[in-house]
Amino acid sequence: MASAEPGGSHSIGQIASGLASDVQDLVKGELALARAELDQKFHGFVAAAVSIVGGALVAFAGLVVLLEGGAAILMFWLPAWASLLIVGAVIVLIGGLISKGGLAKLSLKGMTPERTIASVRTDARVIKEHI
Repeated sequence: MASAEPGGSHSIGQIASGLASDVQDLVKGELALARAELDQKFHGFVAAAVSIVGGALVAFAGLVVLLEGGAAILMFWLPAWASLLIVGAVIVLIGGLISKGGLAKLSLKGMTPERTIASVRTDARVIKEHI
């Protein structure tokens, strides 16, 4: 920064230049924080999605075997076509309910960078107080 005028005061140009530099640094810092926070949330989201898909594939294989067993038990009392239709309808209903619950959890609300928003609000409040 340029030297101060006699008496220790700074010119308006020096103050404006320093303020602009500080605001620029603040904005850069907030953008870096937002990016880091979104990257962290996105990686967690991807890891959760991979776990869900992997677990669902393994569970699906076991479910097929259980459903075949359930239909075979019903075949003692009902024709084969009726047993398979009943088991299939129940599973489709359960699967639809599970999918509906999963879709509700995949909202974009979880991707909001809350810490960055709070930090920007605090910075804006501090800047307003000092201007």
